[in-house]
Amino acid sequence: MTGRIPLIVANWKTNKKVAEVYDFLQEIQGKLPDPKRVRVGIAAQDIYLHEMVKQSQELDIPVAVISENLHWADEGSYTGETSPAALADIGVSGSIVGHYERRKMFKETNGSVGLKVTAALRNELIPIVAIAEDTTRYNPDDEDMAPLTEIAVGLAGVDKQRAENIVIAYEPAWAIGASETPSLEVIEHSAKVIRQSLAILFTQEVADKIRIQYGGSATPENSKEILGLADIDGLLIGRASLEPAAFLQMVNDAIEG
Repeated sequence: MTGRIPLIVANWKTNKKVAEVYDFLQEIQGKLPDPKRVRVGIAAQDIYLHEMVKQSQELDIPVAVISENLHWADEGSYTGETSPAALADIGVSGSIVGHYERRKMFKETNGSVGLKVTAALRNELIPIVAIAEDTTRYNPDDEDMAPLTEIAVGLAGVDKQRAENIVIAYEPAWAIGASETPSLEVIEHSAKVIRQSLAILFTQEVADKIRIQYGGSATPENSKEILGLADIDGLLIGRASLEPAAFLQMVNDAIEG
C-alpha cells in the first residue's frame, strides 16, 4: 500500500434504527486500531450523523462519520437535499459520491458527481467517489490509454492540489449485493486502470497518493486477500459491515494486508 494509510468504510445504506446505531458504536469501542495504521469510517443515513459524531467523541472511538450523499450547493432552494456545508458544520468527515445505486435509481450522472466532488472538497470533506465502470477494455500499460469516463468527467473540476484528498471506491455494478466478487486479477487490473486514469488527469505523483478502495460483496472471507493487492488501499463494505464482529475482522485484515 506504499505510504497510503488503508481506509475501511462501512456503508450502512438505509439499514439500522437509532438504538442499533448506538449499540454498534458501543460494540466497536476500544477495538479499533491506531488511525496511523488503519483509518475507519461509517457511512449512515443523514438523520443519525450528528448523534454519531457526538457519540464517537464521547466514547473516544477513532471513527470518521460519513454521509452517503450530499448536494453540490452549500445552501439554497433544494428541498430534501443535504448541504455539504451543513455536514461539515456538524463534524462529518466525508461523503460517498456517485454510488452505483444512486446512479441507477436516482439518475445521477458523471456531471452531477463532479459537482458534488468539488462541493465536498470546498467544505473540507473527503469525497469517496464510487466507480462502477467496466475496466476490462482498458490496458493500464498502454501509454495512449484514455482515462475512465467516470473519472475523466467526474473529477474534471478538481484542482490538482486537492486531488490527493479524494478516495476512489471501485465497485463493479454486478458485484454489489451479490454473492461473488471479481477475481483478484480483475480487481488488481481495475485498480491499475483507475490509478493510470488518475495519473493522466493529475500526474503520477498525485495518483500515487490517492487511495483506491474495493467494494462490491467484500466479506470477512475475502477481505484479507483483496487488501493484500498492491493497488488496493481499503474497502467500502455494504452488507458485511452491519455486524460489528465481521466489520472489526475486516478492519484488522487491513493491518495485515
